[in-house]
Amino acid sequence: MVERSHPSDRSGTQRSASPPTPSQPGRRADSRAEFAVGGSRLGLIAGAGHLPVEVVRRLRGEGCELAAIAFEGLTDAALDAALPEGKLRRLRLGRLAAMAEAMDELGIDRVLLLGKVSKTLLFDGSELVEPDEEAIALLARLADRADEPLMGAIAEWLVERGFELASQEAELASMLATRGPLSKRVPQLSELADLAVGRAAVAGLGRAGVGQCVVVKQGCVLALEAIEGTDAAIRRAGELGGAGATVVKAARPGQDRRFDLPAVGPDTIEAMRRAGASALAIEAGSSLIIDAAAVGAAADRAEIAVWGFDASEDAS
Repeated sequence: MVERSHPSDRSGTQRSASPPTPSQPGRRADSRAEFAVGGSRLGLIAGAGHLPVEVVRRLRGEGCELAAIAFEGLTDAALDAALPEGKLRRLRLGRLAAMAEAMDELGIDRVLLLGKVSKTLLFDGSELVEPDEEAIALLARLADRADEPLMGAIAEWLVERGFELASQEAELASMLATRGPLSKRVPQLSELADLAVGRAAVAGLGRAGVGQCVVVKQGCVLALEAIEGTDAAIRRAGELGGAGATVVKAARPGQDRRFDLPAVGPDTIEAMRRAGASALAIEAGSSLIIDAAAVGAAADRAEIAVWGFDASEDAS
């Protein structure tokens, strides 16, 4: 375990820390056992959306004791009820030094980054954001504020302060999409053809650091996800192209598996239903499904085809 300094040292000099050993899917059971005998404590830094709540319920059901950092006005209030009393701290988004101190107080050594923090908060003057000197300095060093560089800078900041960054791929392996049908209705040939177009488009989008989702209809790309997020991109596609589109969601090429894996959930299906989208293709082994049972049931009610595709296979 990394030797920790007193919380008051957080806002001053940075402590050096040995780079953490990358988490591997096969080590998941070992990490649970390590905790059970008094090893490292896993904590969440929880953004918006249902993913943090789903993860807490799953991991606590597996016997993992957790704590979490949440953000005022952003993180789902249901997270409070999902954790034992005293195991959650709510802070203003951007207060990095206070966040590190809170994680020390909670005994957190390993950190899992979860949930959405929209970059629109950087531009709309939202009262939810209150950057401290650490956050201002971190952003000032970033010429490229695409998703991966921004998340990578936060990850590096955490590691420099002695926290090990846990891997979403390893810790949430049971939530990853599998290859093949995930709904009763299977995709039609036209939807598979749109997937081939969408795969090429989403790969280019990911390499540019813009987003992880595209919407295609009859071989035409209707919408590309950017700062607005997946659900808004789906709505825009419906407005532009009407019903019958295929939504394609995939990890960025060379994605850092520790954070920001693509995720879908019941809200995705509802956005598709409202937009008239007919199919959802997600990258197997790389995309998280929030409440898979609810996703499948909602897709079946709306007669939406949902399936996991293998990125290593020929798209044609």
